[in-house]
Amino acid sequence: MRRILVPTDFSDEARNAYEIAISVARRTGAAIKLLHVVETPYYSANFSATGDVMVGSDGMEQVYMLRLLESTKAQMKELLQAVPHEGVQVVHEVDVDRPINKIRRTIKEDNVDLVVMGSKGSSGLDEFLIGSNTEKVVRTAACPVLTVKGRIKDFDVKEVVLASDFKREVRHAMDQFKAFQQLFGARMHLVYINTPGAFESSSNVRQKLEYTAEKYGLQNYTINVYNDVMEEDGILHFANDIRADLIMMATHGRTGFAHLLSGSIAEDLVNHTSIPVLTVHLK
Repeated sequence: MRRILVPTDFSDEARNAYEIAISVARRTGAAIKLLHVVETPYYSANFSATGDVMVGSDGMEQVYMLRLLESTKAQMKELLQAVPHEGVQVVHEVDVDRPINKIRRTIKEDNVDLVVMGSKGSSGLDEFLIGSNTEKVVRTAACPVLTVKGRIKDFDVKEVVLASDFKREVRHAMDQFKAFQQLFGARMHLVYINTPGAFESSSNVRQKLEYTAEKYGLQNYTINVYNDVMEEDGILHFANDIRADLIMMATHGRTGFAHLLSGSIAEDLVNHTSIPVLTVHLK
């Protein structure tokens, strides 16, 4: 792991993500980029993050954007000074764009290996109508995304939940999951959630999980079959039962109408759990 991206809006959740990114960087030797994106209406596309004004910009718009950029850069400087990062290379960038567009472009151009993001979570009508930039990144990022809510003083992962149906996801994402487990020397708990709508006998599921563990050379793991009404609830209940430090899942990354119909358990977990979630996008 060489490059970690931390998008920030200077909220407490974003600071928590930055602190965890520093912990990961100290273990891997990775460099961190702190990124803040000033999201503006379409008419402000005439303004650049360096303060340059394009032809056609309104005078009041220029003053507003200059003051906003000055304030943003001051906040970035405060964040860099407030969070100790000795031994970790940290660079920062402020840009004017749509956050999701800039984040996706940065992941590609900088060859980012991991995105660490804070999430406030959402529920009810806001979640249905608006969603969040974090959820969009989880759904579309080409690299793993670690989502964080609360502050974790020492991010030392010991118990990891890997929830899956152990079919397509494992084939594409297991290398990433194993690398994160080995990074912390954690114990991995493979869990299949048995629900009334997709029930399998425990013996069949255990055979499937044992085959998966052997096929991918897993070490320091447990096999678990957990019954619940819904998959998301089962994952959360199991993770709480074992006091998990991290949940790992793959996400299908569907968008538009397909996503509206099927949703994504990984994205729902990002919204609804206080436990950090590592998601890997299916290719």
